[in-house]
Amino acid sequence: MTHSQWYRSLEPEKKQAIRELHAINPYWNLVGVLFIGLWAATAVAIAYAPAWYWCIPGYILIGLLIHGMSNLMHEGIHGTLFKHRRWDRWYGVVMGAPSMFSATAYGVNHLRHHKHTRSPQDPDEFNNLTDNPKLLSVLYYAWLAFGMVFYSFRVPWMALKYGTASDHRKMIVERTLMTAAAGLLLWWAFSQGFFGMVVHVWFIPLCIASLLGNVRGWAEHTLTTPSHPLRETRTITSNRLFSFLNINLNYHLEHHLFPGVPWYNLPKVHRLLLDDYRAAGSSIYGSYTHFLFDAFRVGVHGQAPRESGSVPEEVGSADLLVKS
Repeated sequence: MTHSQWYRSLEPEKKQAIRELHAINPYWNLVGVLFIGLWAATAVAIAYAPAWYWCIPGYILIGLLIHGMSNLMHEGIHGTLFKHRRWDRWYGVVMGAPSMFSATAYGVNHLRHHKHTRSPQDPDEFNNLTDNPKLLSVLYYAWLAFGMVFYSFRVPWMALKYGTASDHRKMIVERTLMTAAAGLLLWWAFSQGFFGMVVHVWFIPLCIASLLGNVRGWAEHTLTTPSHPLRETRTITSNRLFSFLNINLNYHLEHHLFPGVPWYNLPKVHRLLLDDYRAAGSSIYGSYTHFLFDAFRVGVHGQAPRESGSVPEEVGSADLLVKS
């Protein structure tokens, strides 16, 4: 079943509700400013920590913030931040800079992923990496530790391969700006004797952000069923705090169904479509811990057990048509 075939089967009331959820509220973009402020405050706390182990919560929080900022870059790719595409792009460039990702390069790769989800043309499809089953298993488990390192090289390569001349020019500008900014920061840190702080408030948290990205990369599509829009992508509802820090990208099924819906409305789409998920047997988890247990146990050649990833019995979609 294609996405358009499934969408035509939706009730008119749901279609109308989803159309309304596409509305953009630019004030939500202040979350990026909040994340930068929290990063700065946490950096100060790390600087005055009485012992190294007091820094660990700070590393984790900054890692979550860097990961969340890169997810805001992702929102800019889909044009869901502002009503002007140029603002989306430059906001995304700033949000992606701590992860050293070019927003344009990421966009070329990511939009191709949306167009060809879980197909041989999908640049993010894990099964496309190799035809060797044993090697695929090795890469599957290695991804959890090194996935984002591999991805950081693959994205610009794919963008050079599939991007336009305009994309290539934008990539050069973005990469030049990021490299210059990082170089100036490191030069200043070395010259002023603060390089250790850069390690504590950027390099170490960046490793944690990378691990979070690795887990998210596993969770979004692996162990799902291709060729059905409600079964080829997974949502992990998690909790409200993590979802907020993650910019709701854990509501990934909803994002793939309606990539034009802003991140702050994705939980509403989730509740609206619960009945459809139950009917289709969608893969919905309540926690990443539960998913990781199944992912390790089943392996890359299996599928997540339907009983483990079943849609929870929550409020029905008919109620949400009123409450949304």
